[in-house]
Amino acid sequence: MTGRLLLALMLGVFMGALDNAILAPALPAIAEDLGTGVDRVTLAFSIYSVFYAVAVPILGRLADLWGYGRVYGLSMGLFAAGSALAALSPSLEVLVAARVVQAVGAGGLFPVAQAIVGVAVSEERRGAYLGQILGVFALGNVLGPNLGGFIVERATWHWVFWINVPIGILGVLLLSGAVLPRPSSRPRMDLVGGVLVALTFGSLVLGIQGLERLESEGFFSWRVGGFFLLALLSGFLLWAYEARHPAPLLDVRLALSPAFLPLWLVSTLVGYALLGGIVFAPLYAQVAFFLSPFASGAILNALALALGGVSGAAGALVGRVGGKRLLVWGMGLTALGLGVMAYGASALWALLLGLFLLGTGLGLVQGPLSYVALGLAPQGSQGQVSSLVSLTRSLGAAAGITVSGVLLAQRSQELAALTAGGPVGFSGGTGNLAEAPAFVKSLLQNTLGAGVLDGWRLALLAAVLGLVAAFWVRERARP
Repeated sequence: MTGRLLLALMLGVFMGALDNAILAPALPAIAEDLGTGVDRVTLAFSIYSVFYAVAVPILGRLADLWGYGRVYGLSMGLFAAGSALAALSPSLEVLVAARVVQAVGAGGLFPVAQAIVGVAVSEERRGAYLGQILGVFALGNVLGPNLGGFIVERATWHWVFWINVPIGILGVLLLSGAVLPRPSSRPRMDLVGGVLVALTFGSLVLGIQGLERLESEGFFSWRVGGFFLLALLSGFLLWAYEARHPAPLLDVRLALSPAFLPLWLVSTLVGYALLGGIVFAPLYAQVAFFLSPFASGAILNALALALGGVSGAAGALVGRVGGKRLLVWGMGLTALGLGVMAYGASALWALLLGLFLLGTGLGLVQGPLSYVALGLAPQGSQGQVSSLVSLTRSLGAAAGITVSGVLLAQRSQELAALTAGGPVGFSGGTGNLAEAPAFVKSLLQNTLGAGVLDGWRLALLAAVLGLVAAFWVRERARP
């Protein structure tokens, strides 16, 4: 692999990771400028998750069928175009449409970048390249919140989107001169399979997001259980149709083979453990240690720096010690970090230690997970396999965010009942929490703080199950 091609892959992955993290600080400014509420602006996040889940398996398979470089370049172009449209959005409706374009582009960034490594790099050096790409991914997540806050403070929210445009253009230009393997034939597009993939994974994400309404509407409402039922029915039709198709968009026999099922399970549980562990960590730091919003967000740097540093080291080690061994070590450290957070974070240093261990464990897992999957992938299926790794991880992450949010909402209702008022928010006075009366601090710690701990304990359970699943992972013998 040339340095030019590696730089193009890094730019695309960095752009996607940066966008994931940079938007959160800009939400209030976007809502104010577009004349709507922050709760409505979050639609731009939820719609992104749905279309990302739909795009990942489709673009991964298209990369196998139509060429990796072509699909990766198209993905970068779509992401940059969606970013420009988002920056120019005069209304929430246009912003949501722009986020759909971004999500489709993002669906071909990280998974296809990994697939390109799988076809363009020898197995001996593959782990090192995957480690570099994952390091860049972690860097984007580290810089995102800080850069987002800086941009909103010094400029306007539009620049959190404009920043992607030059990155995307440069990435496309660098990729244009790269020589990558191309398929010898172009099978016809499996349109029916594409529709069934969209129905299955789109409904599954909507069902996961609908768990937020579980207490108010019940599981058997159409916005919760209805989407899960649709995902189940369309998934059955997808399996029945694609198993007989000569060139399936989603090779269900490959996806459901015993060699890959433990990998998908580990990937899903890793996604849950990551997002279930970090999504409300800043909130916990505010109510437990009375940190300001800025300082509480900065605690995630402990995780991100560990993740970025260890990802590169894991890439260098995986060819020597094997991917399965690193998966077991990584899941063990992930569980240890979440255990410290869930049961030992009574001091700030302990919370930081837990986040650092969590980041170290995840750094040992993510690169080797892709390495093992690509090693097992048949020739011409690297895009599909890497996309399934990304898809299962994102589904687990969506579940981690949603379930943790449900647990926190239950504690918020307790807080509202105890204060005999509406739900207590943090938008107005979090920064002065250190000066609040002792009974207020105790009340917040025993309601909202306890809600975050509930979420961490479930994330710990996911990590322990992931550790068990890691022992069942098969790995191709190293030469």
